[in-house]
Amino acid sequence: MKITVYQSKGSAGKTPIATNIALDREYAVGTNERFHVFEGFIPDERLLAVDLSEPFPAIPDDIDIVFDLAGAISKTSHSITSAIAQSDLVIVPIYNEVKSLTGGVGTLREVYPLNTSIVVVATKLRKQKGEIFSDDWTMSRDYQNIRTHVDSTCRHLGVKQPFPVLPLKQSNVFDVIFEEETSIRGLMQNSGLAAYTYRDVARQFDAIYNTIDGMTHAAEKQPLCA
Repeated sequence: MKITVYQSKGSAGKTPIATNIALDREYAVGTNERFHVFEGFIPDERLLAVDLSEPFPAIPDDIDIVFDLAGAISKTSHSITSAIAQSDLVIVPIYNEVKSLTGGVGTLREVYPLNTSIVVVATKLRKQKGEIFSDDWTMSRDYQNIRTHVDSTCRHLGVKQPFPVLPLKQSNVFDVIFEEETSIRGLMQNSGLAAYTYRDVARQFDAIYNTIDGMTHAAEKQPLCA
């Protein structure tokens, strides 16, 4: 399984999502960032770093890898296009802020011609003043605004089935996983307090995994074209 996590604008949550996938599922990590966070806790044999202008090599199908990509797609950003083109799935994180929404929409438009298997993760979701709901973060105004932008983009692209948009609430756990060098589930297994504190975001991440697995299995069942 090859997964790309990419958004042209920073601070959307790319690296925390990619890191949690790599730690939970023991994936290799591909990065095009010169100064990245992975050297401390991802073994050398599972870490592949290239320059922005350098294409990633073709990864064999029996190797699981998640690409955590920085930068914007251009004629010289071969690392980004080579990763997206060979991935089974592209995850585009977007949060409800003007620059991230604009960058997210632009990213979807640029990625779709290279890879049509796309999942959006609505990140940094917060309850705004006056909002009342329990655990269903799809009811939040943050999520709904992201969903509206994604659906509009899908119509513009002529996508018959809109891209899935999965909620991921704001949590300090995405800082803690780097401090402790373990995944959300790893933190929860090590501490009863963490198991209680991070239970909601862990369930949301499980939903991301379920969507990844479901899309992968569906793709495997598609008949070959003559």
